[in-house]
Amino acid sequence: MLSIQDPYFLSTLATGDRKIESAIRKSFVQERSGYKSLEALLDKNLIQTELSREKPIQKHPKQKLKRELRRYRIQNKVRFNKPFLRFWYRYIYPHSEEIQAKDFANIIDFIMHDLENFVSLTFEDLCNELLKERFPEAITSGSYWDRKVEIDILLELPQDRVIVGECKWKNSKICKKTLTSLQKKAKIAGFNPKYYALFSKSSFSNELLKSKDPSLLLFDLEDFKEWSQEDTYRKKEKKPYSYEF
Repeated sequence: MLSIQDPYFLSTLATGDRKIESAIRKSFVQERSGYKSLEALLDKNLIQTELSREKPIQKHPKQKLKRELRRYRIQNKVRFNKPFLRFWYRYIYPHSEEIQAKDFANIIDFIMHDLENFVSLTFEDLCNELLKERFPEAITSGSYWDRKVEIDILLELPQDRVIVGECKWKNSKICKKTLTSLQKKAKIAGFNPKYYALFSKSSFSNELLKSKDPSLLLFDLEDFKEWSQEDTYRKKEKKPYSYEF
């Protein structure tokens, strides 16, 4: 059985940035109660923890950190084990009273205006899987966040090489400023990427499509269609996947 506060906690995780401590502060008076609830939800297999890949702050023994850095704690995130649960606690639970009263106008309007944000995370997961297929030598993959930036995809390769990626589930083409933004975020995070991967629902500007930058990788929905067809072919023919840039 879920406690009274658990559904609100799950709703906070479904609608916020998914950071555990942030959601606990918003949902519980006492931190201990929040972590107890978190453990129960993990045991029920409703959610799973996504570990942060941020490295602890390095300081010299005689160096005194600023107050905000001394109080800073690296936060892990949460993922729902089933997308339906994330949908339920993002849209249905917060509007349960309206639904019971058969007042559907507000919730339908909210879903239609927010659905793009909801789908973005699933698209990000698919982009991550596609990139792992293209680079099977990858050591680790997934999103990256620290106290300064968030990056949709960070793929770590042998020999200290990395790929950073940005995923856009938008009805507009990705332009050069998205690449510039990703490059800035990578620099702030301290990465020197081998490749910058951009994933777009709606293709790219001519400037990006005509770019001859060898570090730039562009993926659109056609790549996902080809991926699906290639995967079916490999299973049918029992051939390993191979792809080189």
